[in-house]
Amino acid sequence: VIGGSGRLYTCFLSCHYCPCPAFTYTVLRRHQGLLCKHILAVYLCQAMALTQQESVSDQQMSTMLSGTGAP
Repeated sequence: VIGGSGRLYTCFLSCHYCPCPAFTYTVLRRHQGLLCKHILAVYLCQAMALTQQESVSDQQMSTMLSGTGAP
């Protein structure tokens, strides 16, 4: 999901996680919400059948998780 600042956030719905600061602060630290706007956007896109599924290799996943480059 591309955030309002233009940054790309890779949301993991299977474990309900987004690496954005809002998710970390509001959901994980404060326990004041269930999701961030990025996860909500993915759920809405799924409900409207507007999502794409992409398969990635283990190396590509490692790169995405490390934040060192594009997938």
